[in-house]
Amino acid sequence: MTYTIVSLTLVGLILLFWLYKLMCNCFCRSFCIWKDQKNGSIITKEATILSVNTIKQGKKPMLELLLLFENLSGHPIHRKIRVWDSKPHLKRFTVDGKIPIGLTMAKKPKNPVFLSLDECRISFTFLLVCSLKVIVYVIGCYFFMGEAANRIFSTPDEYERLFANSELWQMGLIFLGVVIFLYFLLQKIGLMATGTAKTQHWELLYQGFGTLATINSYKDTGTMVNDNPVVHFNYSFVDKTGKTITGSDKKVVGKLEVGTLPDLQKIEVMYLPDNPSVSRFLENLESEDMSKFIGFLFLTVLFIFSAVVVFSFYQSVF
Repeated sequence: MTYTIVSLTLVGLILLFWLYKLMCNCFCRSFCIWKDQKNGSIITKEATILSVNTIKQGKKPMLELLLLFENLSGHPIHRKIRVWDSKPHLKRFTVDGKIPIGLTMAKKPKNPVFLSLDECRISFTFLLVCSLKVIVYVIGCYFFMGEAANRIFSTPDEYERLFANSELWQMGLIFLGVVIFLYFLLQKIGLMATGTAKTQHWELLYQGFGTLATINSYKDTGTMVNDNPVVHFNYSFVDKTGKTITGSDKKVVGKLEVGTLPDLQKIEVMYLPDNPSVSRFLENLESEDMSKFIGFLFLTVLFIFSAVVVFSFYQSVF
């Protein structure tokens, strides 16, 4: 039963992983904000709208707002949020306008900044749709795996020979190895953040102090992102106590900007008040486009591999 157990385990892990992702995408952010508001751990700020981009038209258009506001240490930062404008006739979201925002301290949601016009409530429709998604997925998996288990254990020897001669378990193990390799590789080169790095990122952006750092040296890492080189910088800055701190960070430099690097002397960084040795470029902290793209690309590849393995299992059993 070795090959049978390996095949069932691989398919089961794949289905459980996507159930976890589905539940996180449906419930995590909204329930974290709602819970923090009930606990009184939401901090309200006033933000200035720098730009407004309409994502979806309609009676209640979806807008993407670029906001400028002060973090918890009083340093100005930029963030983007998306809102549904339920009252477009009031023209509440205009450039240079002021809006109230909330900042959750949970450090769990992907974007802890949200519009805070009134008390945060969880929509019944939203809860119903998300619950239906999860229920349909769980029921589908239950019948799929249940029927597969009935067929397999009714004639275990036949399916053991079938799985032994099938490429399913080999493909699944290769898939698992490739995913783990890519995950750690992307973390190693800094294109995918670890859990600790994400927490540190949150603390630097929303609690950190900002200052200008002096560029001491730089070098090309040899890594390319969208045909643009990734450059490693060493820098130094003076913290609030007057102590000189050294640090390093990487950033993607456009091809047209490479020639201006010798003239680059100062760059804005953020550092933790209680631990100034932890610092990063403000530009890297505010820019999420690359990390979001890499994360989306990784999940897309993962989904394709998952679909191939599950479909192969379906063909073998049914």
